[in-house]
Amino acid sequence: MINQRNLSARNDLRQRGQSIIEMALLLPLMLVLIVGALEFGRVFFTKIVITNAAREAAYYLSINPTDYSGGSAPNTVLAAQSEASNSGIPNISVTISPTSYAGEPSFEITVVTELQDFMMLNLINDTFAITGTNQEFFSLSSTVEMMVQ
Repeated sequence: MINQRNLSARNDLRQRGQSIIEMALLLPLMLVLIVGALEFGRVFFTKIVITNAAREAAYYLSINPTDYSGGSAPNTVLAAQSEASNSGIPNISVTISPTSYAGEPSFEITVVTELQDFMMLNLINDTFAITGTNQEFFSLSSTVEMMVQ
């Protein structure tokens, strides 16, 4: 006669082993999804910050067009850098181009920053030894055009 208690103990051990194996198989996938979502959020936040910096610089230059002279506008660049650094993005480069919109003078402001330390890209590069992706940064830019008021 088979002891009912022994069968129950064996089934419990099998279920525990099955749970451990399922967790071992799903945990890497779950971690990749979580880290990927965090990285996407960081890129999205940075894009919003540099768009706001470009918008702030364009607004400043639209109400102070005399700041642009000789191909540079130091106060406009300072406005963009201040907006970006207040949001946690300290290193940006600002390019200013005079343009015209419907015959009216306007300025086009481009703000560029480089994102570093991508966990997902480094993980994929280290795991699969992808050649040709030795970039340690990802360039992100935003452009805003505003008419002079």
